[in-house]
Amino acid sequence: MAERLLTRFTFFERILHWVVGVTFVLLLATGLAFAYPALFWLTALLGGGPSARVLHPWVGVLFTAGMAAMIVVWFRDMFLSDSDRRWLRAVRAYATRDSANVPPAGKYNAGQKMFFWVQGVLAVVFVASGVALWFPAAFGASFLQWMRLAHYLATLGGGLFLIVHVYLGTVAYPGTARAMIDGTVTERWARHHHPRWHEEQTRP
Repeated sequence: MAERLLTRFTFFERILHWVVGVTFVLLLATGLAFAYPALFWLTALLGGGPSARVLHPWVGVLFTAGMAAMIVVWFRDMFLSDSDRRWLRAVRAYATRDSANVPPAGKYNAGQKMFFWVQGVLAVVFVASGVALWFPAAFGASFLQWMRLAHYLATLGGGLFLIVHVYLGTVAYPGTARAMIDGTVTERWARHHHPRWHEEQTRP
């Protein structure tokens, strides 16, 4: 008998996630290509060097719109509760899969909430520095140098968080990624990773 599936994300939420994810990957790849000549071949993702330089900021506009929508959709769910703070204190147990010593999580655990806020801050840095670099004539040389540094550091930070995000959603915790593919998770997955949310979804 097939295991019961629980709906975790709506179609709109999944589209929003993938718009932000795909645009960020394109921005990350082309940004690294501009910074490192050895990676210039990555500009092929946007049609080659000249077109990548034109399209990079416009992809950034789409990324910004997606992030803004994502913040509106998930903002209320991302505040830390007392239970989340206990979860953070037990993060070592979570990392070592010692689930008996991890406080039960709701729909999102504290790690996911922290990831959301960090990515939100990085997005603000991306946008602020990106606008300055897109219209350099409007700003002084010294300010632009700081904006280049901020953009570069945000790129590295965002890239590292992306790697961790993908690893946790695929290799580390199998069954997680399908939530952003077909919108569902198995009841077993929900009971193991988000017990309080599972109880809410299965309560008579």
